[in-house]
Amino acid sequence: MRKVYGISVLVLATALVVSIIYGVNGATAQLSTVDVKLRETSFGDLATDALCDAANTTISLMAARDFKHGVIEGEITEAKIRSLLAVPDDVWVVSQLSGLQIKQALERSLGMLPRENIAFLQVSGLTVLYNPRAPRNRRVVSVRTADGPLAEQKTYEVAMPLALAKGGAGYFRIFNSQHIKRRSNQGLAAAIMSFVQSRKKLSYTGQGRISPTG
Repeated sequence: MRKVYGISVLVLATALVVSIIYGVNGATAQLSTVDVKLRETSFGDLATDALCDAANTTISLMAARDFKHGVIEGEITEAKIRSLLAVPDDVWVVSQLSGLQIKQALERSLGMLPRENIAFLQVSGLTVLYNPRAPRNRRVVSVRTADGPLAEQKTYEVAMPLALAKGGAGYFRIFNSQHIKRRSNQGLAAAIMSFVQSRKKLSYTGQGRISPTG
């Protein structure tokens, strides 16, 4: 079963600076949602990777409003994971979106920078390069998937929380419940914990999934 997560092409000076390594037994880490409304975060990377894994998709999205502000240090437990999620028991679903819809979602995600935005997206399976000085809705410079550049006319399966898939955080202008093709009964916290427990070691050191030009 193929699993593809974020592909690092550029690590920001302001990106994650802590090497995050943990194992199945007594797993430990430092995972953060600090500045989740502004940029990629280590817990955001982990959470979206977990959704890809649970849903068997190569792309997933979560919005900043899906997270609470905080840091996990030491052993990773489900209680600690739940403490960083706004709605830990919200289930994940899979929506079918065109590449154009994904790009439009990314434009919405980046449109308010440098101001905070509850719609800022944490991503898995995408590498996004953007120009923070460009006008809104024209900031995305490039988007790559594991198979190459994002194709606007191609359809992709995208895992995300149910609330977001219904159009939460203002995404109803781009996608909604009509685009949902598969629903799970698994909550977000359970999916993330299962992902952690299934791996002997993972490292989140600044994935460079969402990076500005220059």
